[in-house]
Amino acid sequence: MNKKIIFPIIGAALLSGSLLGYDTPIQANSHNNENVNIKQDAKSEQTLMQKAQGKLKELTGNTYTLIQGTAAKESIHLKRENFKDDIIAYKANGKLETISIKINYEDLNGGKYQTKLKETWEALFPGEEPKYVSISESIYYVGTISSNAMQNKQIYMQENGEAYGVNYAPDDAPASVQKEADLVLSKLTDGKVKQGAKLDRMYVLDGKPNVYQYKYKSEAMEVSFAIEEQTLELLQADVYHSDGKGVDSYEEFQKREKEKSEKIKKLTLDTLMKNAVKDAKTMLNLDLKGYKAARGANAWDEDYMTFTKEGAPSVTARFNKDGSFSSFTIDKYNQTIDFYGMTIVGPPNEELKLLID
Repeated sequence: MNKKIIFPIIGAALLSGSLLGYDTPIQANSHNNENVNIKQDAKSEQTLMQKAQGKLKELTGNTYTLIQGTAAKESIHLKRENFKDDIIAYKANGKLETISIKINYEDLNGGKYQTKLKETWEALFPGEEPKYVSISESIYYVGTISSNAMQNKQIYMQENGEAYGVNYAPDDAPASVQKEADLVLSKLTDGKVKQGAKLDRMYVLDGKPNVYQYKYKSEAMEVSFAIEEQTLELLQADVYHSDGKGVDSYEEFQKREKEKSEKIKKLTLDTLMKNAVKDAKTMLNLDLKGYKAARGANAWDEDYMTFTKEGAPSVTARFNKDGSFSSFTIDKYNQTIDFYGMTIVGPPNEELKLLID
């Protein structure tokens, strides 16, 4: 890698000395220090590239040519040549920060996950195999997401090779679930929409009941909800109303968020608890009496609350700036029920795609 060296101007006398063809003592030391730093940086980056190549070999069975990625202040970023969406980041001390890559399943050449992926897909979806694989390792998460976009199937696998979640979009839900979905949609839209909710996908956890999720969207509102197949229990309900007013700039967006935050901070726990009991009953037919409530403590979750009760699943909820609640999720079976995190992995070097949009 070529580095551009910028020499500081340290005075007319020293500058004139260099023009005459010799270095002053200070300049000579400056040149030496620059050369040493360049050699050290180049050696460090070369070592990290070799380490990253070894990691990729471990994960995929392949050896890749690596190039520099997006520059960062406290870490060195690399990526595979011709793969624009790679995240391969190492700390300056050589410790892996994050690696996140996508690869065609057929391009795996052994590696850490290939055998278990094949076994898992054969067990869950006989005769089928994934088309794409997303591999991630960091201090927060280790594992893979494998998917087949055409068949709308996706498996989440941990480092130990165990599948911890599966989601897919079947053609039809059981008649009992569909009937319940029509009733729920009508209720959440105040009777404006009586049927026709679009089945988004089904979540499956080993040994647990299937959970079907639906969504409805119009210019005025977005609604999503999730129904457990066996009990027809409503595990999640989310209603978002749009005022049709967009923002033209990031500054305007920040202004809105600040105003919203200021109103949220003025809401008391008693007010929120009272509204939560009422709204949970209306939206999910869920009785929150006897639950303990806790508000989000950070800027990113200040409009969230968690409700806990001994012997019952916890409940996560989101509220509006006026104190009313727009979303409830019963955290049953440890399944993540949302539309924002559940995406299907497309071909390497392409954007992620929703299972069903």
